[in-house]
Amino acid sequence: MRTTRTLSVLLVAVAVMMLLAPQVAPAQQTIRVYIDGRLAHFDVPPTIIQGRVLVPLRGVFEQLGANVDYDARTQHIVAIRGTQIVELTIGSRQATVNGAPRLLDVPAFTMGGRTMVPLRFISESLGADVQWNAASQTILIGTAGAAPAPPPYAQPAPTTEISGRLVAVTTGENPRIVLRHNGQDSTIIVTPATGIYRFNAETNAGGSAALGTLQKGDLATVTVNQRNEATKIVATYRVPPAGQIANVNRNNRTVTLSDGRTYVVLADADITFNGQSADFSALQSGRIARFSVIGGTNQAYEVNVSTAAAAVPPPATVSAPRITAPASGETVGSSFRVRGTAQPGAMVVVTVQPRLLGQMRQAQTTVAANGSWRVNISLDSVPFVSFPYVISAVQIFNGTQSDPASVEVNVR
Repeated sequence: MRTTRTLSVLLVAVAVMMLLAPQVAPAQQTIRVYIDGRLAHFDVPPTIIQGRVLVPLRGVFEQLGANVDYDARTQHIVAIRGTQIVELTIGSRQATVNGAPRLLDVPAFTMGGRTMVPLRFISESLGADVQWNAASQTILIGTAGAAPAPPPYAQPAPTTEISGRLVAVTTGENPRIVLRHNGQDSTIIVTPATGIYRFNAETNAGGSAALGTLQKGDLATVTVNQRNEATKIVATYRVPPAGQIANVNRNNRTVTLSDGRTYVVLADADITFNGQSADFSALQSGRIARFSVIGGTNQAYEVNVSTAAAAVPPPATVSAPRITAPASGETVGSSFRVRGTAQPGAMVVVTVQPRLLGQMRQAQTTVAANGSWRVNISLDSVPFVSFPYVISAVQIFNGTQSDPASVEVNVR
């Protein structure tokens, strides 16, 4: 048991080191730290983990005017600046400031032979003021009052907004999206810093999303920087409408349903018939078709066709469940409990996955009579990463699935 636990700890440590290595996280190398208006230099560059900026302990402490005492045997650190005394230990989130306990957002750890510490906690604990400009990747520290104004040249990097239809989504080691806009396909890099959101275009339900939940055909607006990296992706989707086919015009690929709705099936549309891949010939009068369309148009990029006997009526509206814990932005362990409220008797399915990876964990439960639900999640077999994990939950009631509710958490 001890051997297994030790091996697990070592694997996590190796994973953290690989994820934080400068050569695989070029965006993090651009972080600049200014102390009282002067650019600070460190032999190990600042980095970001779990949404927090970390810097070499001795470098930032000494530049803030603190005296540092480090006990290598116990890995205990004491920093003194004036009347402020800060104590913390490598690998622990527990710290004290003037004897009062504090909980760090991210524990101190070693990288490249240097002890990395959370910049904001240490700076504020030592009586300094800190400002973080995410757009320009700049940290401003003031040791005698308010943090100074940003240098004139530390301006946010130019970005461009592109809107179009998602035609491909790739998760894993090299996450990418392909966006079709103005008749052209653009491949855009997705990074751990990319904000990803997905909403129902009709109900506006949704929120933070994992990359893998974005679907081909989603209408998306992507903010892209000069490195062709997405800084933000906002995708919208619509619940596909369905109905019985009344007429098919094969010349212009137009399909008219019995209620008068008309759709144009794109030449590259994905078509299935009773769950099997098919072509345009599957669209025949009397059959049931469900169309996924480009937002704001009647152009279908995906059509699911079924025989009338296999058809399912269009779903009634079911509201998204509510996630009450953990809260968005909270830090959890590798095993934790998700709680919320939903329709009594409904089934709630909870999915947890790293924002950029395809691996996920799912759990489901039936909502209690008082409307509450809870599930236990274990991420022990999911790769440990520094970027956030997305928890999403849907409820299924009378065969109808709701839009997802979601929150982002950090995993320690």
